[in-house]
Amino acid sequence: MTSTPAEGYLTYIRKNHLLQELTDEELQQILREAVMRNFGENEVIMQEGDSGDAMYIMCEGIVQITKRLVLELDEETPRDKVIIRFRAEEGVILGEMALIESDVRSATVTALTPCQMLELHKDAFYRLLEQFPEMGVKILLRLTKNLSHRLRKSSDEVVKLTTALAIALES
Repeated sequence: MTSTPAEGYLTYIRKNHLLQELTDEELQQILREAVMRNFGENEVIMQEGDSGDAMYIMCEGIVQITKRLVLELDEETPRDKVIIRFRAEEGVILGEMALIESDVRSATVTALTPCQMLELHKDAFYRLLEQFPEMGVKILLRLTKNLSHRLRKSSDEVVKLTTALAIALES
C-alpha cells in the first residue's frame, strides 16, 4: 500500500501553487518525507469531522469533495453537497489545513477513480520547517495567501447569501 516516492513525482508537486516557489532541491526534501498512498475507486480519503494529521498531493486520479448539509430538509434531499471535483493534472493538494491546526477535517474527499497521492504527515512537515527554514517560509507564505483567498471568498459568499435572504424576507 505504501512506497517511497520516485523522482518522477517532482512533476506533480511542481504543479501545485503551494510548492511552486520551491527549488528542485527543496522539492526533493519533501519527496523524501512523503509516502505514496494508493486509494481505490469510491474509497474515502478523508472524512469530514475526522481528525487530520496529513496533507495529500494528488499524483493520479480524480476526487470529489463533499460537505455535509447542516439542515436536513427531507428524506429525498441528499445529506451531502458536492462542492467540487479535482483531477491530479490540476496540481491539487488536499488537507493542507491539517498541517497548521489540530482540528477536524472540513470536508469529505472521495476517490472517483483509482488515485495515487503523496502523503505528508504533520510531524514530517514540522521537521522540514526546522531543518530548512527558508523553504518553510516559502510554503507558509503561500499557504497563508491561499487561506486568505478562501476567507475572502467565503466572506463574499456570506454577504451574497445574507443579501439574498434579506430580499426574500422583505418580499
